[in-house]
This record gives sequence, structure tokens and C-alpha cells, in this order.
Amino acid sequence: MAISLDYLDELDRALLEQGEDCMLLSQLDGFLTGILVSPDLIVPSQWLRMVWAGEDGTGMPVFSDIGGLQHFTDLVMHHYHVILGSLGQAGSFEPVLEVDTRTDEILWEMWVEGFGQAMDLAPAGWQRILDDDDPGCRAAIAGIRELRSFADGTRTLSRAAEDRWDREAPSLIPIWVEMLHQWRVENDPHRPTAIKRQKIGRNDPCPCGSGRKYKKCCGLN
Repeated sequence: MAISLDYLDELDRALLEQGEDCMLLSQLDGFLTGILVSPDLIVPSQWLRMVWAGEDGTGMPVFSDIGGLQHFTDLVMHHYHVILGSLGQAGSFEPVLEVDTRTDEILWEMWVEGFGQAMDLAPAGWQRILDDDDPGCRAAIAGIRELRSFADGTRTLSRAAEDRWDREAPSLIPIWVEMLHQWRVENDPHRPTAIKRQKIGRNDPCPCGSGRKYKKCCGLN
């Protein structure tokens, strides 16, 4: 099935249809961005099921027909490659951030949560950046970690600091991401820069993580 030109709207709907355990669009965008700029390569088999697994890791995908899971995966991987393409052009990366329609406030919390989940998958790589003592990248990691701790409630900020982050975070996030991406490129030039989309074979393990073959799980009519 072809990916439509307005795929982000379609991806947004597909994520919402998977229920409350599934990532929302802004969270997924942050998650995929974190996967791509991670100093250590993280392949889809390591992260794909996290899209719908939820906080407790038990969420399962629900699809109405044999092509549903494949198309969902294609949409996610298409967005993965769109982000990758933007990172390859300096100044082109833009995070997908929610906007509060009542106040026009840009909401960065979900995006940061997703990026943080990606960081948790390969912590050793991020530590290498900190050990390298690059001041810009160290500041980027510190900023993302501070935003995440505030977003998840593990840290309380003063009202002034909260207002400052609300003003500055939407502009700082793209800068941080591009610095971290550049560090990865410069320090690991042989790492693959793209991952091909793969069709799910009927006898392949189901990407939902059930342990069953695709034809006997999400591939059932």
C-alpha cells in the first residue's frame, strides 16, 4: 500500500487507533529522532514494538486485516526516513511538537519523553559523548535530561524556570538534535545511515513481540 502525501495525519490516526498504550505522534517523533542520533546503532527489531508496548511493556497491536500491521510499520518507517533525510541537511530538522489550541503554547513534553525512551535503549553511547567533553553536546544532553525530569515529575522547577523552558525549548531542541547528530557522524563515519524498510514475511517472528509467527498472530485475517 502506498504512503500518502499527508502521511503524518494518517500516522497520527493509526497511532490513536492503537489505544492508550501506543505512542502519540509527537512522542513517536522524539523516539525516532533519538534512535537516529544515538551514538550506538539501534535496529528496528530492538525498538519497533516499543511504539505500542506502553509504560509497562505489555501493550499489543490490534489490526483488522492481514495488511494492517504492515501498513502501520510502513508509516512508522517512512517517518523514520523523513527524519533521517532532514538530519542530512543542516538546518532542516524540525521536531513534531503539539500545540495547545487554547493558548497556542508549544508543548514539548511528549517529544522529550520519546527521545528519552530512545536514550534508555543505548545509554553507553550517550556516555561516550559526555566522556568526549564536547561542550555543545554535553549541554544538549543536560538540557534534554532536565526537560525530561521536569516532564515526568521527578524534578520540580521554579515558575520562572518553567516559563523559560516553555519559551526556549522549542527553539533549542532542533539545535541540540543537530549537534548530537553531527557528533555521531563525525565519530562513527562507518555506521549505516539508513535502514531499509522490510516486508514482514508470514513465517517471520511477529513484530508485536508475542513470540509467535506473523501468520499466526497479527497476520491473521
